[in-house]
Amino acid sequence: MRKFASIFALVFVTCALRAELLWNRQDGWHSESNDTVKIEPSDLAACEMMNKARLEQEDGRSQTALKIYNDVCKQHGGSVFAPEAYYQIGKIRMQKRQYKHAFKAFDTIITKYPRYFGFNKVVREQFELATLLKGGSRPYYFGVIPGFKDYVSAVEFYESIIEHAPYNELAPLALVNLAELALKEKKPAEAIDALDRLIDGYPDSEYTPNAYLKIAGIYADLVKSVKNDQGATLEAMHYYEDFLILYPTHERVEEAKHKLDEMKTQFAMSKIDMGDFYFQSRNNPKAAIIMYKEAVNSYPDSEPAALASEKISYIKAGNLPKKTPVDFMFGRYKRPAEELFTENITSQDSFTESSEDAALKE
Repeated sequence: MRKFASIFALVFVTCALRAELLWNRQDGWHSESNDTVKIEPSDLAACEMMNKARLEQEDGRSQTALKIYNDVCKQHGGSVFAPEAYYQIGKIRMQKRQYKHAFKAFDTIITKYPRYFGFNKVVREQFELATLLKGGSRPYYFGVIPGFKDYVSAVEFYESIIEHAPYNELAPLALVNLAELALKEKKPAEAIDALDRLIDGYPDSEYTPNAYLKIAGIYADLVKSVKNDQGATLEAMHYYEDFLILYPTHERVEEAKHKLDEMKTQFAMSKIDMGDFYFQSRNNPKAAIIMYKEAVNSYPDSEPAALASEKISYIKAGNLPKKTPVDFMFGRYKRPAEELFTENITSQDSFTESSEDAALKE
């Protein structure tokens, strides 16, 4: 009776792999598709094996089921049942927390059977596997021995999803998770790369606006002081500005404006700090003025701009930098004959000879 039911059901299993295979204990594996196909002997044999494997699986004998499913894949790789066998293998391996084996089974479907009716379902299973590892779930060796956390495999799994299913709805979220995992592992460059790929590849994704802010925040965290190189500060500014231009009505606009203000302030203060260095430590007022003016130009009508303007006025008044203990012991730092940063200094910014001479006599 079971064999007859299998033959009857198989008549309605289309070899076009998009026909959905269903299971119940009464009818075995079958399809509700109206398409009919010519029944090959190999299809019938595969169906009988699949029915036996599923019964073993449901009765808790997963190892026996795995063996039969593997036999289906080896002996009937061209059958409509082969991708379903790989899927069931993946599910069993997943339950045993043999994550790499499970992912490999699912990946075989993605690469060898792209017309499998459950393609998107398989991608979701792969995503779940990657996310389990991302969350610290430990794989089990041989299904019984706990292993170590495996973030490397999580990265590989997410990358595989992005490569093989780039148009799936989970692909952009995979990039988000890659960035989170990279930050967790203290790899900011890899996080930025993942988020940049999200911005470039999925500009209309719901995750893209936050990607701009996340990248900006990562760059902002890379610079801890105005004395450091400000390349990361400029990058942060660019991403905050892009966000505000592209998403003017986003719920995080005010947050972005506040952060942009912080970055502009830091950049302007870095110019002031450099100007102070030239004035106080190198006795080079012209170079100092250039730095202070860059502070003003980088963020006009701000507190740093007002401070920089005050410093410019102080220098133009002919004042010398305050002496340090080193100056008292060894004399002032010798003013360079060819002062640094002399490009495009206007006459009003330059010292008159008389004022400079007067300052030097103090």
